[in-house]
Amino acid sequence: MTTTAPVAHPAATVPGPTDRELSDIFQPVFDRIRRGAIEREESRQLPFEQVAWLRAAGFGKLRVPRRFGGFGATIEQLVRLLIGLGAADSNLPQALRGHVGFTEYVLAHPDPAYRAFWFAELADGALVGNAESERTGTFGSQATEVSLADGVLVLNGTKYYTTGSIFADWILVSASVRDDRVAPPGQVTVQVRTDAAGVAISDDWDGFGQRLTGSGTTEFRDVVVDSRFLHARGLDDFTRTIQNAVYQLVHLSALAGIADAALAEITDFVRSRSRNLFNPGVAPGKDPIALQVIGEVFGVTETVKASVLAAARCVQDTSANHLAGAADDRDFATADAHVYGIQSTVIELVLRAVSRIFEVGGASATSTSRRLDRFWRNARTISSHNPAIYRQQAVGDFVVNGVAPSAGLLGLLAADPATPQTPHPSA
Repeated sequence: MTTTAPVAHPAATVPGPTDRELSDIFQPVFDRIRRGAIEREESRQLPFEQVAWLRAAGFGKLRVPRRFGGFGATIEQLVRLLIGLGAADSNLPQALRGHVGFTEYVLAHPDPAYRAFWFAELADGALVGNAESERTGTFGSQATEVSLADGVLVLNGTKYYTTGSIFADWILVSASVRDDRVAPPGQVTVQVRTDAAGVAISDDWDGFGQRLTGSGTTEFRDVVVDSRFLHARGLDDFTRTIQNAVYQLVHLSALAGIADAALAEITDFVRSRSRNLFNPGVAPGKDPIALQVIGEVFGVTETVKASVLAAARCVQDTSANHLAGAADDRDFATADAHVYGIQSTVIELVLRAVSRIFEVGGASATSTSRRLDRFWRNARTISSHNPAIYRQQAVGDFVVNGVAPSAGLLGLLAADPATPQTPHPSA
């Protein structure tokens, strides 16, 4: 992905579906997923079955162009559905985050043969996981490596927080090349199958929230690499792309979904109460405190959803320009800044809202049978990814000085790997 895509890009040639058409397909699946969310939470049951339902409905091909067998949905439509999915089970948008980002990579890839291969895979239902984070390497010098062994390309290394890979058919892996017989030394991406010999995926994520995202450790031991899928990472992979913005939109969609789900559950809780302990002369459904809190949470939820969808429209505009070969550096920087700029606000609003819901229930709202605590735990865990305070600094630098939010990442990649680095917000 080194230049803008061709003007006659296939992604923009056929109109996509309406919001109503997409809702008719996917809302019944979301409703089905929602019904077992608490039980899965209690038993730490990974949602393999639920991912299969989404796969069968075509969720993984939402952004694939219609002429290649997909839905041809916009980013805004995708985000609207991710919010609905997050309301059903916030683990699932995050589990599919790597797939969503990879689809955008494919859409903007300049090689028609590469796009055609992956469009066919995605349209056929293939899901792609993610394996980028390491504990030993840096973004500028990955410890995971593609090398030659007896004339065959092989992948070796260990990745952490490989979200969704345990549910996927393929994994997108970031790695280093140090042997110029393989490729010019530097950073690369490669896709390998999850069922390939030498791939081992563990469900060892130990966070107190988002426990069902499949965010565990993945080991690669002499995994054979197809040279067609080995691509050097150039400057444009970090600057002229909407991937970073889209990755964060997935998190924001999950947060918006959590707020929506919390509002629905606390509303049902108030409606189902038979008594009002602190104000017994007033029916529970007419308790002014409960109504005030629910009104507040409703306002927060609608504000958050509107903000996330507005950011999605900005990213969609940049994507459309990119696929038409008309995007400039300012477009990409603006898309990043819009998404990063609302991140802290969304986090603060959602965390407050999911804490406030306990004000209307008293001690009974803390019953483990309701698992209302999962909303805060999940929201807090999502909010801890790529700490938003770093992104605020990057957005401020863009607003004041016109520095693209992705610029710091390039400094990371050019840095001496022996020098300790602080992750930049665009990482």
